[in-house]
Amino acid sequence: MHFADPIIVFEVTPRCNLECRFCYNVWKSGGYSSPVELTLEKIALLADSIEAAHPVSVALTGGEPLLREDLSLIAKLFRSRGIKVGVVSNGILLDVESAEKLTDAGVSWFDISVPSISEGGYNRLTGFDGFAKVKRAMLAVKKAGARLTVSHIMTALNEGEAGKVIELAFAFSADAVALNRFVPGGEGQRNLDLLPTLQQLEHSLSAAASSASSLGIKVYASIPVEDCLLQHDRYPGIEFGPCVCGERKWAVDPSGGLRICEQSPEILGSLLESSFENLIENPAVAEFRSKSRTPDCGKCSAYGECGGGCRFIQNSILNSDFS
Repeated sequence: MHFADPIIVFEVTPRCNLECRFCYNVWKSGGYSSPVELTLEKIALLADSIEAAHPVSVALTGGEPLLREDLSLIAKLFRSRGIKVGVVSNGILLDVESAEKLTDAGVSWFDISVPSISEGGYNRLTGFDGFAKVKRAMLAVKKAGARLTVSHIMTALNEGEAGKVIELAFAFSADAVALNRFVPGGEGQRNLDLLPTLQQLEHSLSAAASSASSLGIKVYASIPVEDCLLQHDRYPGIEFGPCVCGERKWAVDPSGGLRICEQSPEILGSLLESSFENLIENPAVAEFRSKSRTPDCGKCSAYGECGGGCRFIQNSILNSDFS
């Protein structure tokens, strides 16, 4: 098995400054212990291992990556190896000074989470009155000259806000908006009231499509939405695509363990002890990729756009058709 040019999501720390009800980090699930984050010296070795896989990019995330005071040094480790680097953050700790420090270290894009457009909604979903700081973070990213993606999770509690989030992103000169439907993993397994019904997801996508079409900003669904559930051509302005986890996208946990996707708790092995090429030969990868919403998904004309849905959902007991 060989997957060229992977996209790597590196969770540099399990620590976070929020208590998001939708958090998918696997160590938030019952029965899993929090991983120990690597020292900078160990991350240098990890960067060598990742470099050998010839990745397209490495996204530094967490937990909350800005809780690591050496985040700019971590970014330099990857950038010095010719790897593009981004930061995925809740934005609470990101100001102009820290954004410029990170861009100087080689970070070329930031992904900032905006789960709600109101202080009250933000508080309900994250446990913190931080919406003003999130807006400060978006301004800081653009001032630092980096690309900005705004990510929004669609849940039952923020139904229909996606359109307003896109309008906000446009007003802050964001380059793109990533829409994520809520997938119950980690802390989210204890908050199934967030799971949107099919009708609620349709409402959110419709609102998003209306804003995307009128504003012309790039909007994409970063977690697959099956065309058989909600036909993609009903939402002009939104780019849909299949799951690439375990094919082009991989997660590395704070201890250096390689996982098939951010949501999956299964560790294929340590990148500090084995090569990427060896670890992806694990039969669990093929098993993960084999699952689709139905056995006949591969025969569907829309398979190229949704790929049979989110592989994590298909591989978990929480599979839902939003009924």
